[in-house]
Amino acid sequence: MKEWFDNHQDKNPIIVAIDENKIIGWAALSKYSDKKAYSDTAELSLYVKEKYQGKGHGKKLMQNIIKEGGLSGLHSIISRITEGNEISVKIHEKNGFRVIGKYEEVGLKFGKRLDVILMQYIY
Repeated sequence: MKEWFDNHQDKNPIIVAIDENKIIGWAALSKYSDKKAYSDTAELSLYVKEKYQGKGHGKKLMQNIIKEGGLSGLHSIISRITEGNEISVKIHEKNGFRVIGKYEEVGLKFGKRLDVILMQYIY
């Protein structure tokens, strides 16, 4: 975990949502690629504990991480969403992301090959 946190600096912020002194969710912008040509692109990760979903925490986290990415000089954010996660697709669309493609059968969950949807936000 320490290595993951150490890789999140300047252009790769992490935001944590807290309720009653407990972490209930987080959003992070990770380096998209080690190649310099992609230095102004990041990959978004967003997580909210199930108990707290549907209460606006994900929306707030996403809006704040997008804002932080813009302030850090990013040009683009990419998200990879496993097929079937319509809630994630919807929250991305509501925050200005659009579908740009799909990786076929690259995910493996519960013994099943799954497609991964690619979504992008451009500042």
